[in-house]
Amino acid sequence: MTAARPIVIETRGLGKVFSVDRAPIVALEDISFAVREGSFVSLVGPSGCGKSTLLQMLAGLVPSTAGEVLVDGLVVRKPAPDKISVMFQDATLLPWKRVSENIEFPLEIRGVKAAERRERAAAMLSLVGLTEFAARYSHELSGGMRQRVSIARALAPDPRIMLMDEPFGALDEQTRIKMGHELLRIWSKTGKTIFFITHSLTEALFLSDVVLVMSHRPGHIVGVIDAQLPRPRTYDIIGSAEFGAARNRIWKLISQDDDEAGANGMASL
Repeated sequence: MTAARPIVIETRGLGKVFSVDRAPIVALEDISFAVREGSFVSLVGPSGCGKSTLLQMLAGLVPSTAGEVLVDGLVVRKPAPDKISVMFQDATLLPWKRVSENIEFPLEIRGVKAAERRERAAAMLSLVGLTEFAARYSHELSGGMRQRVSIARALAPDPRIMLMDEPFGALDEQTRIKMGHELLRIWSKTGKTIFFITHSLTEALFLSDVVLVMSHRPGHIVGVIDAQLPRPRTYDIIGSAEFGAARNRIWKLISQDDDEAGANGMASL
């Protein structure tokens, strides 16, 4: 019997209230879940429910107003770049730096020596299949290639955890599918723990071990779906009965929440 992997991320009763003008806005309330090391967990939910705020709280970029985030059992109070890398929808590459220099940048600001930076950047470029583009600038790359560089940069410091906020949301459908395959390949090779935000139920299920389903604002977890789909994954699985059943369970949770929000006059939030 295989021992359960340790919990690396945990939230306990997490909440966030923003003070806007005179009226406080409750963004998140009573968020509690755990992520095991090396797993791929996705978060889905309606726009404006607080998904990005939650990710920023996991990264230590935004403080909570209730509850706590723990990584390796320690409360997160500030960013921990040695353990956690964050990737957003925009690749945010530095346009005046070459691809290899962009990948080296997080190591440079940590004082890593030049030779070690170059070696690490070369390894990451090989991992994402862009070795021949090391000397190019970001404007010379396609959208998918820029996101691969962004993944390489996030991996360069060798974090244990990658937090990804809609990283493929701005890509066309074909490129998005290719990037999903690419991310799974990298994940299986590196063994990182990935927490991934997406609006696509299909993408969430295809990539993930577990899908967390979030409610309308104030955001809270209304369901935890164990994908229970075999790996390695190919897109043939999307047409399978088990994939359809899991997607329907997620959709039912979101639809029920839509109905409840509408009954409370909150459907447009």
